Amino acid sequence: MLKIDRKLSTYISLTLTVLCFAGLVFMAFYLPTFTNYLIQLPDNTGERLSLTTLDTVLIHVAAYVILALAFTGDTLLFFLLLEVLKGKVFTGKAVALIRGISWCLMLIGGVFILLTYYFTLSVFVGFAVIFFGISVRVVKNVIEQAVHIKEENDFTI
Repeated sequence: MLKIDRKLSTYISLTLTVLCFAGLVFMAFYLPTFTNYLIQLPDNTGERLSLTTLDTVLIHVAAYVILALAFTGDTLLFFLLLEVLKGKVFTGKAVALIRGISWCLMLIGGVFILLTYYFTLSVFVGFAVIFFGISVRVVKNVIEQAVHIKEENDFTI
């Protein structure tokens, strides 16, 4: 299996994070058009119920909330990767960044679950994103425990 150098792997991750950020910026400009397209699609049960102006506004607001949380999570991920490049993985700052990423994911999942009223399949997306957020949170707990052990060892020596 192909083995990539750790530093190169981190640079690849940084590049992908920046590309994701650029994609989010692109999406920010086309979000109303994309959201209107999704609203016009028929639901799996046939035609979508007629939406009021308030419903359309709520869907657009939810889309922008998801986009803002994605921007936040991507930015936190970028700063976490910078910490990894510095070799500061087992620090309180890294734990806080991972905690922020997990909360962004769980909140995005929550918004998708709220959108189930309008888009039936969004419940599956919501639960998948929440599961991923919980998984990131477990990794955060492991790293937080490692930070605690490291601090105890530093005091012992």
